[in-house]
Amino acid sequence: MDIIRDFLLQISLMVVLMFAYEIFFAERRWKDAHAGTILTFLYGTALLFCMTFPAYSDSLIRMDIRMVPLLLGTMYGGVRTGLLLSGLIILYRLYLGVDPGFFTTSLTLLISMPVILIAQRRFETAGLRGRIQLAVMLALLYSMTALLAVSIISGISYPFIQMQLIYISVAVICVLFFVSLGETVKGMMRRNRQLQSEAKDAEIAILRSQINPHFLSNALNSIAALCRSEPRLAEQLTLDLSQYLRGSFDFKKLDSLTSFENELEMLQAYLNIEQVRYRSRLHVEYKIEADPQLQIPPLILQPLVENAVKHGLMPTLKGGKVIITATQIGEHVRFTVEDNGCGMSATTLDQLFRTEGENKGIGLWNIHRRLQLLYGRSLSVESVEGSGTRVWFEIPATTSVKTGG
Repeated sequence: MDIIRDFLLQISLMVVLMFAYEIFFAERRWKDAHAGTILTFLYGTALLFCMTFPAYSDSLIRMDIRMVPLLLGTMYGGVRTGLLLSGLIILYRLYLGVDPGFFTTSLTLLISMPVILIAQRRFETAGLRGRIQLAVMLALLYSMTALLAVSIISGISYPFIQMQLIYISVAVICVLFFVSLGETVKGMMRRNRQLQSEAKDAEIAILRSQINPHFLSNALNSIAALCRSEPRLAEQLTLDLSQYLRGSFDFKKLDSLTSFENELEMLQAYLNIEQVRYRSRLHVEYKIEADPQLQIPPLILQPLVENAVKHGLMPTLKGGKVIITATQIGEHVRFTVEDNGCGMSATTLDQLFRTEGENKGIGLWNIHRRLQLLYGRSLSVESVEGSGTRVWFEIPATTSVKTGG
């Protein structure tokens, strides 16, 4: 029973290392260039542990299940990991001494590893059942190759064949268990990422759908009032409203990006409508230095401008000016909406990003939340009561968004 105990000791460490990788490192694999190195290190550690604490039979036959971390590391880590682990086995076996065991190990790797490395590509594209079958076949191949190598170099005996059958059984069961476990964990994580992505898309859809119905009503009233007195202006206003609504209600691609040029055209359509309503009380200035083809989230500037007009300028009798700025700063692009209106008190400013706040904060919280979901960034606000408000945010010039999770 000592041999079973020794095998269980080797298996226990591999279980710990596999769970550690799947729980703490596997989710980072999509964006962490060092995850492959971590995988190689963990399987290398398991491999050395198996070789350092082998199982011995009554006839002092030395065995370990180094094949399990070698095979799993190659299948999941790739050709580079497989070659590194093979080299590690050779070096460690050389450290133990140049004896028949060293030559047996070298011959086994020389014969089996080319087949394992070729099969690794098929493993990557196979489904769950195909991966399990392929891993078990490779485990049998390695085990039978080792048996052949020992028989050629050292000869075989009945006790050795008995121990080899136990070894093959343990190795195949371990490979079957670890591949099934790994695929199950990966499947759970894929489903978790999918659920997170779907939840994020749903939240973005809700945020993008918060269009102020009062704006639509006021725009239509303005068009109706101009139909007789200024029909051409009413026609232009109708076209502006059409362009604005076309961009505002496009929910086909919830998490897609649009060009800054398109977003600016929609923003200008919105401001044209507001300037007709407020006449000389509303002035607009653009300071655009960013690339027109820069990809940004759709409908992300208009709520900021709407807040500036509605809550910053219009509460004052004379109105004022809103300034829209887009400037590249290093590897980021900063978008700023600034007004010289009534500003906000410190108390109001403190409550802006609370969802239970009044309508003044809804648009800002909307943008703030979308930036967090897409880029992990925040919206910044500066305001002085009686002087005006400045709102800005930055996004990477490369416009890479976060994925679910």
